[in-house]
Amino acid sequence: MNVFDLHTWRKTSIRETYHSWNLKSNLTMWKLGTLPPALIAFKGHVHAIDPEWHMLGLGYQNKTDIESVKRAAVIHYNGQSKPWLPIGFEHLRPFWTKYVNYSNDFVRNCHIMET
Repeated sequence: MNVFDLHTWRKTSIRETYHSWNLKSNLTMWKLGTLPPALIAFKGHVHAIDPEWHMLGLGYQNKTDIESVKRAAVIHYNGQSKPWLPIGFEHLRPFWTKYVNYSNDFVRNCHIMET
């Protein structure tokens, strides 16, 4: 997860660096995702975030502590068991579904699982 200080961001040339890479690489640089270019571009500009602030693993750790999830500022369903899929962990699904707007036409057409 990334949290950006936009004031500091604007003092760097990171945006120009990304744009230059896009023009020079014909987008081939992005085949492995956004992480490799981001690691290069943000070298020296990154600070670790307290793990309790950002809870990872909700898409692959079935035995996630519910109280830890409740305390986290950000929860991340990384892994295969996304909460909107039938293979999602039922006890973790409510943390996601409480924010879903089921009245939205697009959401209804996606057949997202409700709890």
